[in-house]
Amino acid sequence: MIASFERLNSLRVSDAMTPHVVTLTANSTMSEAADLLCEHRITGAPVVDEHGECVGVLSGTDFIHCKAEELDGNNVGHVLSATHPYGLYRIDEVRHDLVRRHMTPAVQTIGKDTSLLQAARCMCCEHIHRLVVIDGQARPIGILTSLDLVATLIAVVEE
Repeated sequence: MIASFERLNSLRVSDAMTPHVVTLTANSTMSEAADLLCEHRITGAPVVDEHGECVGVLSGTDFIHCKAEELDGNNVGHVLSATHPYGLYRIDEVRHDLVRRHMTPAVQTIGKDTSLLQAARCMCCEHIHRLVVIDGQARPIGILTSLDLVATLIAVVEE
């Protein structure tokens, strides 16, 4: 058991992150973003600018906020709904607004050499499900999700 704790303590973000990060551009339409999320069976992705720098994150929650705007009568609407038993999204109707209007601009980023436990603490404290792993130029090089953390924990315990 002590060996498992020592192993967990030695892990870095790079040991658990998904290195093939799917990104969206800020000028993508919400329809294009929905298609990309569905195609890759993911619930969110970093948003990059024309230089490849991370400027936001678009998640299923952002689509839900859009739906709330529609219900308030503020906009023509869309929705991505989590009706699939495994939490995958389906498209009912999607607006042609740009991602930049609906993304979350406050991006929680992390370096690949950061302790995995520190990353987990950050996710818990901030109540977020993903951290964008960036390089020195603020470009996404990976993503660390809560599921990545759980999978890594299971792997270490089963070693």
